[in-house]
Amino acid sequence: MLTLHQLQVFITIADHRSIRRAADELVVTQPAVSATLAALERALGVELVVRVGRGIELTEAGRIMDRYARLMMGLVDEASAAVRFATDPMTASVRVAATTASANHMLMPMLARLRAHRTNLQFNIEVGNRARVWQLLADRSVDLAISTRPPASGSFESLATRPNEFVLVAKPGLVWKGKERDVTWLMREEGSSSRAAIDEVMAMMGITPPTLVIGSNAAIQSSAEAGLGVALLPLDAVEPLVKRRALTLVRSDAVPLRKPWYVVARGGEPLSAAARQFVDDLVNVGGEFTFTTIGASIVRGSSR
Repeated sequence: MLTLHQLQVFITIADHRSIRRAADELVVTQPAVSATLAALERALGVELVVRVGRGIELTEAGRIMDRYARLMMGLVDEASAAVRFATDPMTASVRVAATTASANHMLMPMLARLRAHRTNLQFNIEVGNRARVWQLLADRSVDLAISTRPPASGSFESLATRPNEFVLVAKPGLVWKGKERDVTWLMREEGSSSRAAIDEVMAMMGITPPTLVIGSNAAIQSSAEAGLGVALLPLDAVEPLVKRRALTLVRSDAVPLRKPWYVVARGGEPLSAAARQFVDDLVNVGGEFTFTTIGASIVRGSSR
């Protein structure tokens, strides 16, 4: 029989592709992790991992098990939250995944306003790139996701939306006119919403300039201020810097690029009362989101 402990250990191994790093995260010994993995493989009758050099890789069976293990652990968390809400609504926590750009430049200040209005508001926030956010929602690891428009391939429903514009900025005095192909563009890694936006802008401009990949929007912003290159960032983030003339807007027909933020849930499923309340607060207390047609019917009608 499979146990929740085995599933959690296996997910941690899959995340790190290493027994040692999994043991470090779980604060147990490496032999304990290896023994739990071996017990899971015996219970399933298949090999889930293979040794590759000093690390490990998932087998095809392991990749399938990884997907189902995350779904099962997500359901356990979801069930725990639902039960707590039924017995004590004050302690129910909403699990939210947000892209780095939406979290840094819009969501965190809004959550502070929500907490001031509803002091018992409980939430867990996972911040990652766009690909990570949609995977967390699909795996049931979170109840809601906040990002730009969800991919068409997933079974997702947008509940609320907020305007957002990406603009090009650079240090004042950075040479630009006629030399767009020579200026370095500062960008995030593949899979982030900011990276998708900057790829779209470069395609519209028909250029393939030199690029520098930087791991966070905050570091990109600082790099642009230092004069390392041009950056595409949410207007919410850079407007104060533009007013102080630490950065200047770079003019182009390709910008501003309108990429609204969306609050998204899994399609075709009931939304928990705590999650409904959270979306309602974003709209009616935060004052910056508006319901989509689906969102209004779910939150106000409490049904799908």
